[in-house]
Amino acid sequence: MKKSHKGLLVLAVPFLLGFLAGYLVRGGCGGERDGAAVEETAAVSEGRESAQECDGLESAVEEFDDVDGLGEKPERKEIIYYRDRLPYARLFADLNEAHLKVARQLGLAEIPKTREDFSHKGLVRIEDNEYLVVDELQYSIPYLTRGAADELQRIAKAFSDSLESKGLLDYKLVVSSLLRTEEDVDRLRRSGNPNASDNSAHCYGTTFDITYTRYFSEDESEAFMQPFELTKVLGEVLLDEKNAARCLVKYEKQEHCFHITSCVK
Repeated sequence: MKKSHKGLLVLAVPFLLGFLAGYLVRGGCGGERDGAAVEETAAVSEGRESAQECDGLESAVEEFDDVDGLGEKPERKEIIYYRDRLPYARLFADLNEAHLKVARQLGLAEIPKTREDFSHKGLVRIEDNEYLVVDELQYSIPYLTRGAADELQRIAKAFSDSLESKGLLDYKLVVSSLLRTEEDVDRLRRSGNPNASDNSAHCYGTTFDITYTRYFSEDESEAFMQPFELTKVLGEVLLDEKNAARCLVKYEKQEHCFHITSCVK
């Protein structure tokens, strides 16, 4: 081989080797980029599908009627009566003997034996009205003496008026027990109620129970009040009535009610 040919070969070999090395490097990197691009595209596609699935689930859970056109779901608003609770057990501690004494003086002369054979004479039927609702009675019937009926209505109206004057929501009282016959007392005793007694003021038509765990509202707005907040207002009303000597009150924690005997004839 001529010296001139050897010189060209020496110059060409490094050039060819560099070209091949560059081609291989670019090809490898390109393959990696292409693979990464494919993986990235698949991840994005999968993410979009997952997001669509989540959006569909969320819309199903959060669906509501957009009546105001704001596109926002309203949140329930709790109304609070900012005052301390009264010491109910201490303030309303009139004993059963005191309730019975007043009941015998002002109530029925004879305790009705059954629901079918008692006379309605001198009694007032208690029904739902704008201030109270009568609960589903299991062990009593919806009757009171005239004086007790008037006192119950006075308490219920005063409760409603107090809520309004304080700027609170409109709720009604729930009356959970009224007049009991001897038959009702027997059934109550068989149910295992420790407060069932032959000497119950409920048997004379002067006594009623108002629950403090449930109140009734016809308001369909999102605003609401907890029962214990409403009981603060009821406690104030009952304390006023008790101090005015219009009733006796016993806070019955086990029965979740205020046991009230009217002192009004």
